[in-house]
Amino acid sequence: MKRRLIDFHTHPYRPLDLTPGTWDFIRNVSPAVAEHGDRLADPHFVADLLRGEGVETAVVLAEHCPGSSGNVRTDTVLDLCAQESDFFLPFASVDINSDADPVTLMRSYIERGVRGLKLYPSYQFYYPNDARLYPIYELCQAAGIPVLIHIGSSVLPGTRIKYCDPIHLDDVTVDFPDLNLVMAHGGRGFWYDVCAFLAWHKPNVYIDVTGLVPGRLREHFPDLDRLATKMIFGTDWPAMPRSPKYNADVIASLGLPQHALDALFFGNAARLLGIT
Repeated sequence: MKRRLIDFHTHPYRPLDLTPGTWDFIRNVSPAVAEHGDRLADPHFVADLLRGEGVETAVVLAEHCPGSSGNVRTDTVLDLCAQESDFFLPFASVDINSDADPVTLMRSYIERGVRGLKLYPSYQFYYPNDARLYPIYELCQAAGIPVLIHIGSSVLPGTRIKYCDPIHLDDVTVDFPDLNLVMAHGGRGFWYDVCAFLAWHKPNVYIDVTGLVPGRLREHFPDLDRLATKMIFGTDWPAMPRSPKYNADVIASLGLPQHALDALFFGNAARLLGIT
């Protein structure tokens, strides 16, 4: 049976929009950048490349983090995704610390067709249960779009990891029970157990496996056979040391039940994104 694969976590190739430290990290870790270089700026080229990796649909993330990693704005992502609209799905990024009116901005992005919101607490310097985010959560809940939140460590310059403690998401799950929350990186480095608890006990919470060594998922999540039904495949492409196909192949070799693999690779993401 052919594997259906959604990559829930990719970034556009925008080196001039990133800080030097961020771009140096990506350039050093990414075989895709080393092999293809500036051809990655062409969304048609990238779509064909990822299709060749077995990806059926890819989420593309804006990254509005002017105080740390860079400033890839949502307008840029919307424009790129529109050129391959049958493959790429745009996620917005707003910053409650630097945007003058992030609520109005997010409303405009929803009206323009974004399929989700990416928040970067450790790069934008706030806790996920900050009251200033609540009107934005209300918008996303009403629109039925998921919120992907960076939860875990980062080695990029300027990061403040304390803001990524997943315990702060508990407030959000209680106050917004119909808002789908996806924990990008699954608490990488510190908080695997808290993320596992939240994902299993909260029906609207999921773990995105982006940035985790795929062969170590059982080490990070001892109850993986059960928990995988609440996981979503993502890669951080092109800022990853291998490829989407490699990561998916390794996960498929871990001995998980087929229904769990189907949910992880496609079903959970498809449901959150409204893909039939």
